[in-house]
Amino acid sequence: MKMNTEQMNTSFKQSAKQFIEQQHLDNEQLAKFESLLSDHMGEALPVEPSSISNSKAQAADISNSKVRFRSYIALVASLILIVTMSLNYYPQGPAISLMIADEVAMNHINMKPLEVDSQRIEPIREYFTELNFSVVKSSLFSKQNYQMLGGRYCSIQGVSAAQIRYQTDSGNKVTLYEVGYDAELYGKLPHFESGEPALEVYVKGIRVLLWVEKGLLMAEAQSID
Repeated sequence: MKMNTEQMNTSFKQSAKQFIEQQHLDNEQLAKFESLLSDHMGEALPVEPSSISNSKAQAADISNSKVRFRSYIALVASLILIVTMSLNYYPQGPAISLMIADEVAMNHINMKPLEVDSQRIEPIREYFTELNFSVVKSSLFSKQNYQMLGGRYCSIQGVSAAQIRYQTDSGNKVTLYEVGYDAELYGKLPHFESGEPALEVYVKGIRVLLWVEKGLLMAEAQSID
């Protein structure tokens, strides 16, 4: 049985939705895709005027089937490209958190020489003049009562950041990283001011804690005892 325009519209939308769901989108991204698809389908597949006779409508369907098919392919390809670019440029969810944790762990393992020595936050804050944010004293991190040793420049996902080094009573080194928080770049992370616990990740034998505080992305790294 030949499908009419509305049936083809529905069938195509279902197929496109099934395909895009395989791209591991979250609920918000999937909802945006469905909305975009519905808007474009409404424009790409107009309903035939009722004034056209059945025979003429059937003839039009046959002659325009290839055109509509090409339009379908072009439409879904364009939408998939948009979604793919969005995922590449604005990573979200657990994947980006693991990338951040892995980078922080590697910086902690390498433990490059300090660029400024200080046991107080003020001289360290004054040293980082090339950052687009001000280094702050983390209320969450301060609860550990570690001894501050100093700091150095580093980066997180290509963005300049501050690495502040501490030492525990037992002599173990702990590094704290601070960088301006950008949700589109770093994904959704727990906010300290909202009472959300820090995200805990273990990578390369290092325990990494990730959270957002005072508008900054914070990352704590130390070796597992």
